[in-house]
Amino acid sequence: MLSVSLREQIKCRWREFLREPSAFFWVVFMPLLWMVILGFSFSNSSSESYGVGWADSYKNTDFQTALKEHDQIKLTSGNLEELRTAIKRGKIQLVITAGTTGDELSYLLDPTNPSAQRAKEKVDDILQRTAGRSDLFASKVEAIEAKGTRYIDFLIPGLLGLSIMTSSLFGVAMTIVSNRRENLLKRYIATPMKPYEYIVSHIFGRFFVLAAEFFSVMLAGYLLFDFVVEGSFLSYTVIAMMGAAAFTAIAMVCGSRTKSIPTVSGMTNLLSIPMMLLSGIFFSTQNFPEWLQSVVKFFPLTAIVDALRKISLEGQSFDQLGFELSILMIYTIVGVVASKVLFRWY
Repeated sequence: MLSVSLREQIKCRWREFLREPSAFFWVVFMPLLWMVILGFSFSNSSSESYGVGWADSYKNTDFQTALKEHDQIKLTSGNLEELRTAIKRGKIQLVITAGTTGDELSYLLDPTNPSAQRAKEKVDDILQRTAGRSDLFASKVEAIEAKGTRYIDFLIPGLLGLSIMTSSLFGVAMTIVSNRRENLLKRYIATPMKPYEYIVSHIFGRFFVLAAEFFSVMLAGYLLFDFVVEGSFLSYTVIAMMGAAAFTAIAMVCGSRTKSIPTVSGMTNLLSIPMMLLSGIFFSTQNFPEWLQSVVKFFPLTAIVDALRKISLEGQSFDQLGFELSILMIYTIVGVVASKVLFRWY
């Protein structure tokens, strides 16, 4: 049974959330905005198209006609200097120009750009076929469209994890520091309220906020993109709750001593921005070097996102998420203990 003082503190956390319009925007609407923009941008069913520059100095009408007629190629003609500028501006991926001999052609492109490499392979295949190359054996592509293989299925668990991190870190830390600056903490400690109840109220408050962001992200994902959780929805929800608890504990450590809003804002940004970029929210961490992959897997946001994806995309059960659960519990326990030791009421 919750004490009267704890119930009142929980109500206070809920009112703080409702009375701050910007908090409601960041919790509910910002993840949906990301989802809509990225979901529709990268869920296009049409084939990838490539911007290709054709240098006026290269005279081969057969090749030029073949590229113009291909629906994946957007051909732009011009002098070499103009086309180099177009590459820098991202309008085209490569330039076709004359080689050192009359029959030879050259590709100008950035070899570190994956899109340019794909464009070069596509263009080269078209031109080789135009020149008379034939395949040694016939092949065909059979497309599959299965839930869990789309980019949006990868993205939604990441956006949910990102929303949990930002709302927990900024919401809790900022509230604690504001209460300390306004001398509310000093007044709280003079009441019959037990000190731990103030801390616990923030955890309950985070769960209320989590319910709002969880419902909005999942409902929008289902209505707009037919996103479903392949595994246990209960396990999916529990992981989200554990993630909120872990980041709430971290936020309490950030706000445990300072009275300065800029200071706590800098601390939370210092924690959140690297995780947002490195924890695989928008793209897989497999793109990173191996040494960096071994580091980011210990981030709490990585643990949340990986666990959510394993449940929603692969249908894994709770007992298969031992590493991710351990990471979240360690951050939660260490954060709660550290905040208890470091917390200053005035």
